[in-house]
Amino acid sequence: MDIKLKSVRKLTTGEPIVVIKEGKIMENSLRKTQLDIDSLNSMLRQKDVFSLKDVEFAIFETSGKLSVMKKENMQPVTKGDLQISKQSKIYPSATEVISDGIINTNNLTRLNLDTEWLEQQLQNAGISSVSEVFFAEVQTDGSLYIDNKDDQLLN
Repeated sequence: MDIKLKSVRKLTTGEPIVVIKEGKIMENSLRKTQLDIDSLNSMLRQKDVFSLKDVEFAIFETSGKLSVMKKENMQPVTKGDLQISKQSKIYPSATEVISDGIINTNNLTRLNLDTEWLEQQLQNAGISSVSEVFFAEVQTDGSLYIDNKDDQLLN
């Protein structure tokens, strides 16, 4: 019964189509999917792939989404690959301590930190005033993430 259902499913929704195989674009498959190279590149960028040379396989799924397997040397390194043990967390989650130049003293207190600690961290990062900070949060490892105001996008 399951085999019959699979065959019916293939007739109604189709099958996944390999559009990149071993790093090579399968032009006939691309035509079957009615994708052009610009659409394929757009779908790859959504998977954090910015060059076709980084792709081992890409499959156009029946849902219209693209599944991507990067080449081995382009896959992210894991802590297991590097044999790094899990770092202990000082805090259970990242916690906002500055929003639009305003210090959240309640969150600092909850973390057993104070404004002196925060100002020292900002000074270490080359920031002279809290008003220069758009957003800052204490990370689970105790470090401080800082996003300055008025960031510029360079052309």
